[in-house]
Amino acid sequence: MKTHIDSGAGYSVNNVGNSVSLSIDSQIQYYPDIPLSVQTVTESKVSIIPGSVNQLIPTVGGTYIDAIPRPTISVSASGYIILEVSRVAGQPFPNNPIIYWSATIPSDTTSKGYFNLASVTITGSPTTGYGLAINNYRSPYIGAVSVGRQTVATNASYYWWA
Repeated sequence: MKTHIDSGAGYSVNNVGNSVSLSIDSQIQYYPDIPLSVQTVTESKVSIIPGSVNQLIPTVGGTYIDAIPRPTISVSASGYIILEVSRVAGQPFPNNPIIYWSATIPSDTTSKGYFNLASVTITGSPTTGYGLAINNYRSPYIGAVSVGRQTVATNASYYWWA
């Protein structure tokens, strides 16, 4: 059975007899969005690029971050965009990922773990206008977040992030 490859955006394919040549247009580059990155929506709102945590889609205010339109997080002052996961009894991995704004970074507990996705800074003044600066902490090389929980004997449990 003979296969056929078609041309697409940024490349062309030439099928000649039993051979195929592929030409890649080096001027077209594609930079995909980094999952769970924070983006500015307005000078007081941000949204999150859809991604998963332990194969679960996080929510913002009860709405999944991959909904259309994307849910937004209101930012009233400088602070952090936090990813929180909860412990689920009888399961090795945390569950129920939610994302929200916080003035501080909470400390992990035996029932909840926190990951700082980004810091947000309100800039400007009433005269010059306000702006929102975002510093994402996500690596472009990590496509999703994996979370685990460890307990040593009777000591407290801790979340770890990868």
